[in-house]
Amino acid sequence: MNLLPEKRKSTKISEKEELFLQNLFENGGQVVAAAENAGYTKGSAGYLRSKLADEIIKRSKSVLASASVKATNRLISMIDTPQVERGDDVRLKAAESLLNRVGLGREETHNHNVQALHGVVLLPPKKGIEVNG
Repeated sequence: MNLLPEKRKSTKISEKEELFLQNLFENGGQVVAAAENAGYTKGSAGYLRSKLADEIIKRSKSVLASASVKATNRLISMIDTPQVERGDDVRLKAAESLLNRVGLGREETHNHNVQALHGVVLLPPKKGIEVNG
């Protein structure tokens, strides 16, 4: 299922849909369980995920933004007291990844060099054909 945001009219979220969203974020993203806990049938999970995709992405960004403070503090503490034996290298990669995702990390640029080849062929002029008629 595609969760990329689409240009849609913003619709008001019902109380039941709000309950679904709360359950979804509390249970770690288990869509079917969140739908059932909100009072929907199992088959409604895909529809809800599709309908509420923009709201899911918006709330996910908010969760990542909140976690970026923790990631920033973790990076600072690892700089001050590095200890490889406690797994700081893995924590460092996780913190960097999170900060990159919220736009506080390394900026990546991609250069695309494209060379277009256009051949021009000059042909001699056509010889006129005379038709006797």
